[in-house]
Amino acid sequence: MATPKKKQGILSPKDLGLVVRILKTNWWIPLVILPVFYLLGSFYVYRLTNVYRASTEFLLNNNDAYYKNNVLTDANFYGAGSYVDNLNERRILQSYDLSSKVVDKLLDKLQVSYFIVGKVRTTEQFNGMPFKIQVTSINPAYYEFVFDFRVINYNDYEISYEDNGNKVIKKGKFNQDLIDIDLPVKITRTENFSVETAQVFTKILYQFSIHSKDYLINGIRSNIIIENPEYTNVLKIDLKDVIAERAVLILDTLNSVYANSKLKTKFELNDRTIEYIDIQLDQITYALKSIEDTMQNYKEKKSIIDLSWQQGDFLSKISGYDNQKSILKLQLDALADLEKYIIEDKDPQFLPPSVFIAEKSGFMTTAVTELYNKQIELNKSYNIAKENNPTIIDLKTNIKKTKQDLLVYINNTRKASAQQIENLNKEILAYINEAKLIPGKQRDILNIQRKASVSEQLYNFLLEKKASTKIARASIIPDIKIVESPRDVGIDSPDKPKIEKQFLSAGMLLSLVIIALRAFLFSKIKTVEHLKELTELPLIGVLPYIKGGSTEGIVVENSPTSMISEAFRNFRTNLQYANVGVNAKTFLITSFLPGEGKTFTSVNLAAILARSGKKTVVLELDLHKPRIYKRFGLQAQEKGITTYITGNNRIEEIISPTVVPNLFCIFAGPVPPNPSELVLTEKMKELITYAKAHFDFVIIDTPPAGLLSDSIYLIEQVDASIFVLNTKSSNKRVIAFIEELIETNNLSNITLLLNGVRHMGSRYYYQGYGYSYGYGYGYGYGKGYGKK
Repeated sequence: MATPKKKQGILSPKDLGLVVRILKTNWWIPLVILPVFYLLGSFYVYRLTNVYRASTEFLLNNNDAYYKNNVLTDANFYGAGSYVDNLNERRILQSYDLSSKVVDKLLDKLQVSYFIVGKVRTTEQFNGMPFKIQVTSINPAYYEFVFDFRVINYNDYEISYEDNGNKVIKKGKFNQDLIDIDLPVKITRTENFSVETAQVFTKILYQFSIHSKDYLINGIRSNIIIENPEYTNVLKIDLKDVIAERAVLILDTLNSVYANSKLKTKFELNDRTIEYIDIQLDQITYALKSIEDTMQNYKEKKSIIDLSWQQGDFLSKISGYDNQKSILKLQLDALADLEKYIIEDKDPQFLPPSVFIAEKSGFMTTAVTELYNKQIELNKSYNIAKENNPTIIDLKTNIKKTKQDLLVYINNTRKASAQQIENLNKEILAYINEAKLIPGKQRDILNIQRKASVSEQLYNFLLEKKASTKIARASIIPDIKIVESPRDVGIDSPDKPKIEKQFLSAGMLLSLVIIALRAFLFSKIKTVEHLKELTELPLIGVLPYIKGGSTEGIVVENSPTSMISEAFRNFRTNLQYANVGVNAKTFLITSFLPGEGKTFTSVNLAAILARSGKKTVVLELDLHKPRIYKRFGLQAQEKGITTYITGNNRIEEIISPTVVPNLFCIFAGPVPPNPSELVLTEKMKELITYAKAHFDFVIIDTPPAGLLSDSIYLIEQVDASIFVLNTKSSNKRVIAFIEELIETNNLSNITLLLNGVRHMGSRYYYQGYGYSYGYGYGYGYGKGYGKK
């Protein structure tokens, strides 16, 4: 029965170790970057200008009215059955004309912007400035231009600005006109500018900018936000501005201007109605005067002092009939005016006022009111929509239907009025026939009195209508009601806490990117565990880092009981176990770059092998920069491998004993001009063969494999090769180089030695020791030189 495989956890010990290693080596990065980004974010936020939001709310189609029962009341005519299209009202509130009226009212307060220049930021001011700039007209080229302003003393000031790269300075006196062709302004002191405070103001740099009317209008339109809560006639208006007080002032003025614009049409129609009544009253007054003159002349002519009438009620009855005829004729005239207005399809502002005099209430007044409102709404819609807009199509359909109904009503009313007039004429004719029986003088007086009575009744009727119209004017109010007065609702933007968090997030992201780059591209191999994560090549030994350790001499001889010496003894033991059944005796020591400790490793490994009773020799094949002689406290050698290859010495002559028993050294000798070529000679092979035959172990010190190809060629002539990796310089790229080298050249018996490990665990039998070693080349050999 097969044994089931052990279930793999989400995080393996290897993965956990990787995470721990990355945290241990990079914990300081966010601790450095995050405070820096927080300070940058705080500084950036401090320099930002706060944008405030002011808000107001009002109710559309408000029906509040005090007087509602007259011919032209606000509720009866101006608002009866009206529908408020909130979309249209929003467009009106954002219109250029409305904003223009607001700017006209506030131009004195808005045209000039004032600033105080600080060390870090410039702040705009609205109130509290020590001076005020009065502008009549300036050169248009200087609108939106920023001028520097300095107080020189209590009486004098200075304005400066850049013009085409040249600095222009203008000096003037407070409370006097500045005579200048481009900038004719008058700058006055405010109440907080005194002789005592002048000295303080001289230390402050001010700035100001003069705005054109279009700039101010567009600024209001671009910063106004209008919302209509669902299922309500409430409009919520917000305005954004860097000065909260200014935003509140603009909104308050906007409310006033908008309300007045809503009243304008109503007042115009009321005024036209009163004007029409006044014209009629003037005509009737003239007629009454003429009748009175006629009566007086007739009495004087006929010498009439008093008359006695048998028919005492004749005058009152016939006058009543005439009065009814006059009212009916007035209605017919009104119907004719209205019919002409409908047929000619005139603008609503030409609506005849006689319509509202002829009929006090009823269908015609209601229908005309509805027609008027719809025509006003249609005109507004044309400003914001096209002909094919559904709203416009619907309005035009309703207007056409209302006009058709009115024309039918006018026709029917005209027929009825004509019939009434005909009946009245019959009644009047009957009375006149009866009056023929009255004596001539009496009949003439009666006719004159009858005309006077009719005019007086009509005069009284018109006076009543005029009074009603004036009362209705007093009751006209805007069809909007302020629900919430303009107020400052706080900072709208920027969201400073959010920006600071974004800076911290950016700092954290940068930290993670740096950590990732360090971990996967530039991370140094600091531990054995890290090395095992990167490669499966065998690790033959680990050397600790020694703080302040000597870089010269032979450590295993000078400090035989030190931990570094113990590490080399472990290294020697590992070599012996690795060579069981192999009988390897020739070892090549190299590294990727200089300064990783290969020469240090070569000498001390050879010394520890010699101390075990094995006859050992060190071949110094780093012919480019020999340094082994310094380890033994010697001077540069005049004979060695180079003199042997050139034929100046025999092998036996270049083998030198050392202070270490059983340890011999074949030094490089004088540095030749062509070191790499000497390595390729047959005599070099003979030298290595001789060393193998006469010594128990042969340790070959070579140049760095990452710079020169010497060691790559020599690897083929040894039993095993050891790459020394130093924790201060070795990284993933070094491992990739070694693995590519092995694959490309089909090499075997390649092992690794990790040098300079800090804080090694107890499994290595020591803790806190290591070695520091430096290496340098001065021959100008670059990377890739001599590649195979």
